[in-house]
Amino acid sequence: MHFIVSIPFDMELAQSIGKKGSENGIAFYNRKEIDDIIVCLVPTDPLEKFYTVAETMMLADQVILSTRMMGTNFGEALIAAGLLKKRVIFTSENDPSRFTKGIEYVVSDRERVVEAIVGYRQAKADSGGENVVLIDRVFPVKGVGTVALGFVKSGKIKVHDTLLHNSGKSAFVRSIQVQDIDKEEADVGSRVGLALKGIEYDEVEKGDILSNTKMANIGEVNASVVLSEVGRENIVVGRRYTMVSNLIVSEVEVLEYEEDKGGIKLGLAKAAPLTKGDDFLLIRNGTPRMFAKGTVL
Repeated sequence: MHFIVSIPFDMELAQSIGKKGSENGIAFYNRKEIDDIIVCLVPTDPLEKFYTVAETMMLADQVILSTRMMGTNFGEALIAAGLLKKRVIFTSENDPSRFTKGIEYVVSDRERVVEAIVGYRQAKADSGGENVVLIDRVFPVKGVGTVALGFVKSGKIKVHDTLLHNSGKSAFVRSIQVQDIDKEEADVGSRVGLALKGIEYDEVEKGDILSNTKMANIGEVNASVVLSEVGRENIVVGRRYTMVSNLIVSEVEVLEYEEDKGGIKLGLAKAAPLTKGDDFLLIRNGTPRMFAKGTVL
């Protein structure tokens, strides 16, 4: 089983769990545990690029928060975990219970955190669904061509599949690797390396999507939105925020807002492949920065 874990502010803990792999604003630490694969996502510079904290939390099934320092960063990550309804694993240095209202959580010693991760057997989406891969990095390999790294969000990707990039171009899957091992297929939750034919590496970027159905880039979204009860913001038309959905990051402007119905319409500074059901976080300059969670309608 595949476990994707966000560790927003504790690189040392991630290093103790797995071996470092690729890096693109987020460092990936990988571990194979018998039949389980753990991928830890750690922002490499969360102070300068705070949106990467949101990216890791959007992708993860679980969030690990260190209780060594329970300051502003700890609080902001916990608020976002609550908005996203993510399970939290707290390290055991200090008691977090006074902050955990409405949060599903466990407390674990650092030495036993791997047990806590793999003990969470959450049901994955049906592998027979639509094939969707979220791309985090792309590069050329001599003799291979375009290689894309990412996560299987839904469905099952197979060698010789033809997938559509959100630009509309077709990409033929020449080969698949999971944890540097060649595979014939990869299912939900897998971190994959795809060797692609038919699309150049400079035509794909972080945040793009490969799918078996066309997913066009859109410039406006209608969504439902839920605000944090902490530092509650009065959203007004014309205000700008940063939106993070999966690995998509875009500045957005509030075009319409219905507070009583929790409905919002956002205009994106850069069109992106968003589709119905996609969740996102809104980031502002105030505290907490990750203050609202939305779902595309």
